Amino acid sequence: MTASLENVAAVVLASRGGARLASALDGVAWAGERIVLDPAGRLGAEPLPDGVRWAGEPAEAARAAWLLLVEEHEAVRPSLVAAIASALEAPGARAYRIAQEVIAFGTTLRLRHAPVRLARRDGVRLRLRTGGGRAPRLPERLVTNAGPTLAAAVDELDAQAATLAALLHARRVRPRAWHLVVPPLAASGRALLARGRAGGFWGRWTLAVLDGYRALVAYAKLWEIRQEEAARRR
Repeated sequence: MTASLENVAAVVLASRGGARLASALDGVAWAGERIVLDPAGRLGAEPLPDGVRWAGEPAEAARAAWLLLVEEHEAVRPSLVAAIASALEAPGARAYRIAQEVIAFGTTLRLRHAPVRLARRDGVRLRLRTGGGRAPRLPERLVTNAGPTLAAAVDELDAQAATLAALLHARRVRPRAWHLVVPPLAASGRALLARGRAGGFWGRWTLAVLDGYRALVAYAKLWEIRQEEAARRR
């Protein structure tokens, strides 16, 4: 581990746990700290590897100077680790964007927009957005290998949507009618407009529909959470 990587706390956003979470944690074993974030409370008392801990708010739980956010279904390849190390050894920014590559149904898509995934801990706040403003972009990508079948992919997306809904609720986002239209369309558009190879139109279309589905279900679940809270206050 280089000295710069010791200054990184890898935060893994968990949705289902199990083998996916274990693989994600293995992929960031190089980090100085490893933290699991489970906003939906779905994992219960699932055991974690030595040195890994749970946290409700990663910026408060971490001691490292930098935070890297990874979802449990994403893989951090050695080339991305090297890019992170290079960026931190000669830091010129307080945050960096990291693009995503999705592999599923015989299709590989390189999504165009890159969200901020690596940022200095001081003053950082977890936000849900695909843009990254003026933050520089690292040259390598996070990789997602979707479920082997359409049914498995839908199950994973349902779990991810519950996690996103819990994050939105924690950030006190109020669901609006337009949330059921604009975010799903934007998510689908990212896949339809992505650079891709192999798989043809069917694989791209399937991934676009699934991305839109995840965004739609996330805001629908957020609406349910707010309704349940309102009912309890009555």
